[in-house]
Amino acid sequence: MPGINGTVGRRRVLRTAALLPAILFPAGLMAGGAWSAERRTDGGLCALDWTSAQALLALGIVPRGLPELDRYRRAVVEPAVPDGVPDIGARAEPNLELLDRLAPARFVGDGTLSAVQSRLERIAPVTVHPPFDTRSDGDGEPGGQLAFAIASLRGLAAGLGVPEAAERAVARLDRTLAAARDRLSGWEPRPLYILSVLDGRRVLIHGHNSLYQGVLDRLGITNAWTGPSGPYGHATVTMDRLAGRPDAGLVNIGSEGGRALEALAALPLFAGLPFLREGRVTILPPILFYGGVPAAERFARLLGDGLAPHHG
Repeated sequence: MPGINGTVGRRRVLRTAALLPAILFPAGLMAGGAWSAERRTDGGLCALDWTSAQALLALGIVPRGLPELDRYRRAVVEPAVPDGVPDIGARAEPNLELLDRLAPARFVGDGTLSAVQSRLERIAPVTVHPPFDTRSDGDGEPGGQLAFAIASLRGLAAGLGVPEAAERAVARLDRTLAAARDRLSGWEPRPLYILSVLDGRRVLIHGHNSLYQGVLDRLGITNAWTGPSGPYGHATVTMDRLAGRPDAGLVNIGSEGGRALEALAALPLFAGLPFLREGRVTILPPILFYGGVPAAERFARLLGDGLAPHHG
């Protein structure tokens, strides 16, 4: 089994590495080299979104603040946020007055707050950390999103002056993948639908340009969904669209999905789906599907633990 970078096309990695510095760090910062430790710690680094918070925490940096902290702890979970970190408000509309009082040395965000970026920049510089390549369709690029996430985390760490922290995070991911492969050594391989139930008919299903695909590739598992998926690697489809692979298993991400699947299995329209009829269903806790390296690590660990005792 190849290592964490083993199945990724060399051209894609080089292209990603070439693009990331200009995205992550403005020209003035690149000219001056990595941020000094003094600059990083004086006012702290404030995460403007969950993926940026995950990245900072994965690098061992406690954010000066992050949005919707309670929801992060329920829906994202990992890396865990220490007590005492301020909640800066909604992801779509951070509390600018609070941010001004916190006076961080720098903001780190995914680039989705362009409407208020000029106001944020009056408080502190903004670094864009893209954890997900929305331009990728996944064709011919096995593990593409995972490779992009790794390169993005390495770029962020280099700009922060802590490149070794990214290598530790990637090594943790590698160890987690190896442990998951060991856990699955006795599991009978089968294609898997990776999804979250939305309501009584529809599911959010993850395709070949998803972050999860890179983990599946490294575990030697086939993604049962071969249909189209959007910029973030998922599509919304009705449950009957999953009848094409009768040998497949189903992995639902989100603990509440168990009750929803039980309700679906009771409906004549869906009761005949083999994975429901034969109980080939695994329920995993929440995972942020566009959350970069930390989310990939969480998915690999939970999938290995979840499949081993329930599938055979």
